Amino acid sequence: MEIVEKRDKGFIEVWMTNEEQQMYDCAELTHLLLKDTDPKKCKVVFFLSGKEDLCANTEKLLIANLGCA
Repeated sequence: MEIVEKRDKGFIEVWMTNEEQQMYDCAELTHLLLKDTDPKKCKVVFFLSGKEDLCANTEKLLIANLGCA
């Protein structure tokens, strides 16, 4: 898990793998990260690993974007 503090910009980034998603409760983690902060001034943003193949999805995305060019 990687936590990137950007409180001056109004948010905290949390990057989690599939395994970490099974180990940690996002609501509880949000509460812990914001316990000393006004929740109206700062948000927690979660970036969660997906379950599909990254290379295949990236290829599909690139092909779709090339078709729109």
